Amino acid sequence: MRSMATGDIRAVVDLQCRFLEGSIVKALGPSFLSSFHHAALEHPSTRALVAVDPEGAVVGSLLGCTDVHTFNGHVKPRVLPSLLAALLSPRRWRYAPLFARSLFEAEPEPDIRAELLLLVVDASSRRQHIAERLVLTLEQAFEQDGIDRYRVAVRSQLAEAKAFYLATGFELEQELRILGGPMTYLVKVVRP
Repeated sequence: MRSMATGDIRAVVDLQCRFLEGSIVKALGPSFLSSFHHAALEHPSTRALVAVDPEGAVVGSLLGCTDVHTFNGHVKPRVLPSLLAALLSPRRWRYAPLFARSLFEAEPEPDIRAELLLLVVDASSRRQHIAERLVLTLEQAFEQDGIDRYRVAVRSQLAEAKAFYLATGFELEQELRILGGPMTYLVKVVRP
């Protein structure tokens, strides 16, 4: 387990493309995802981790932030060119209306600044507690940052992902329609 570096982005994007279920953002393709991770790693509120196997291959990745508002304010303009390029591709243009509508979608309330934005583990490495260790490491960083709770969003139809979060101490908070489908929000209190 270690902090993610720019040299890990290609492996993290590959992991997302192979194993992240239900993600419309993943459907935008590797170029967009790479742009997103580069912008994310530049922001001071980002907490990014990778889990590596004994040979050094990335088998898990987590991306969180301590202030989702400033994070989004930094990342969104920097990924806009790659977002537009992805949406103009013949295979992905059907997602354009979803992103246009997202400008008017409600944000979850109450305001919780810290978020777990991405968690993915290679299927061959699951059931080895990698995801739990990534989450615990993030929570330790959040605790050092004075964060007392944080939020995660998961596509409502992903029962296994929701079960994982509930089993690790998250509580159901709300469901909103995001990018054309239901999104479940869960919250967890950071305990020392």
